[in-house]
Parts: sequence; C-alpha cells; structure tokens
Amino acid sequence: MDSSQTIAVDETIEDYSDTESAYGSMRSEYSANSLNSSIYDYRYENGRRYQARKAGEYLLPNDEVEQERLDIIHHIYLLVLDDKLTLTPIDNPQRILDIGTGTGIWAIDAAERYPSAQVIGTDLSAIQPSWVPNVDFHIDDAELDWTYEKDSFDLVHIRHLSGGIKDWSHVLKQAYDVCKPGGWVEVIDYEMSIYSDDGTTDKPMALHRYYDLVYQAAVKNGRDFSLVTKMMPMLEEPGFVNGSHQIFKVPLGTWPADKKQKEIGAYVLLSAESGFEAFGIDLFTNVLEMSPDESTTLIKDCIQLARSRNIHSYSLHHFYYAQKPLESAVAGRT
Repeated sequence: MDSSQTIAVDETIEDYSDTESAYGSMRSEYSANSLNSSIYDYRYENGRRYQARKAGEYLLPNDEVEQERLDIIHHIYLLVLDDKLTLTPIDNPQRILDIGTGTGIWAIDAAERYPSAQVIGTDLSAIQPSWVPNVDFHIDDAELDWTYEKDSFDLVHIRHLSGGIKDWSHVLKQAYDVCKPGGWVEVIDYEMSIYSDDGTTDKPMALHRYYDLVYQAAVKNGRDFSLVTKMMPMLEEPGFVNGSHQIFKVPLGTWPADKKQKEIGAYVLLSAESGFEAFGIDLFTNVLEMSPDESTTLIKDCIQLARSRNIHSYSLHHFYYAQKPLESAVAGRT
C-alpha cells in the first residue's frame, strides 16, 4: 500500500496484546507457527552473536534468530511488491550485484528468476549458503573501495543499509561506476519512526521512546536513518538519471481490515519480536550506555505494544531506483 492511502482497521478481532495470540488465534493462518513454517571470527554480547570485523559500527547481530528475521523481511517485501523482486524497469539483467546481501535470500531469488544472470552478493558476515547455482557470495565491506570492473552490472541492489553506512555518497558513487551504461541502482530502506492514520500512536509510549533512542544512537554512531527520506539528490550527484521514489505504508500487527495488509502486518510483527532487540540492544548498551535491564524492559514494553490491536501503527518504506545514462562511460568521467 502506498503512502497516500489510509489503512482500514479490522474491528472484528479482540485485542491480544498480552499474549502470543497477537497474530490471531494460534490455530489461524496468522499464528507464529504457521508464519514461521512458510519461510524458511564472531563476538557475543547480551546473548546475541555479532560479526567482529566492524565491531561497534554495524549494529545488527548475525545469529540464527537474526537470519530468520532477515528472511521474513524478504518475504514481507515480496508481499508488498506483489511478488516482484525489484521495481526497476529491467527485463533481462545479465549481471546483478546485491550489496549487504545478508542471508543471500534476495540474491538467490534473483538467480532463480533470471537464470541467465550471474548474481554476486556481498556482506560483512559469512552467513550465506556455501554453494548456490549462478550466485557468488563475497565477504566485503560496502564502505571500502569496490574492486568490481567498471561498467559491468545491469542492476545494483541495496536494501536496509541505513543503519550501517556512514558515507552514502561514496557508496552510491561506487554503484554508479560499476553499473553498465543503461544499468540501474535500487535502494530500499525505511524510516526509524512509527505512524498511524487514526491518532492511535499520538500519545507518548515506549514505541516512540524506542525509535527515538535508536535514531539518536545511530546518529551518534555516524549513521543517520533520516537519509532514507532524501536519497534522490544523493543518487543524482554521481550522475544517475530517470529516478523514481515510491513510499509504502507497512503495518505492524494484524489490525488492518484488508487481507493482504493483515498478512503483511502479521509477518512484520513476527519480525519485530526479535527485531526490537536486534536493533536496540547493542546501541542502547554500548552507544547510549543504558543498563541491560533498562534496555530489556524497554524492548519488552515495545513488543507488548506492537501486539496490541488498539495501536494501528505502520512504518514508511522508501523505494528508490535510478539509471546510469546510456551514453555514460566511467573512463570519461573525472
């Protein structure tokens, strides 16, 4: 659902904020069990596992709980985009680069949908499958200089890196350089805020405090989530043209009346129940110097509020794409 539409509330289901039944009945299609069944050198802190290469800089863990959450996020986007992998107007890409590939699930899907393409996925963590047809996974840092051949990719895909990138200008310049003339870059991310159409998120609550603290800590750490709202000028700076910016409302919980939005919200809630800790615990304890107990209490309060059907919240997800001019040649740029 795009950001101009109001999400209708399903008034037929009672509130389940204090139980796991926030997905609906545990026997329903929105139970945690049924949702889970439909998708398939470290440091340890606060009970979570993190990659050690950029300790203190990249905020998210990489353990099995987080890997499952990343795969759920991929499924959510397939629902949001009606099973499309990309919004770019591309027909038959032959070389695809997926920056920040995570578990590699998007890259694997891309290789299946474009069987003649070579797909490369890069990430700081080696959590991808060891072998997948037509997919190569590289351990790499997107913020360093890229070593890929200039003018060589039809599509560069970048998703959910707002909290992990300090210098977006450098990353997007690199994306421009490795795109073929006529190739595309796609950047997808979301705002670190919650919204509602009916005022149910207007009053102060733990959810607002959580998002505000994550945002503050990320900025203090040199990574600004708000850049997602103003990415187009940054795409145009290296030379990309034909840009598009679309915003989608993505609900949290099963409160929407629309069946598709309800299903999306159920998966978002499933993701959020581990995501609140994944995003918050490291930033709260290490950057903001909150105690583990205070951090854990805030996270638990947020999970309970997210389960409440009396709070009709959603987040705003931004989809950008832009094209490298057909007449462009990296060798001719200064």
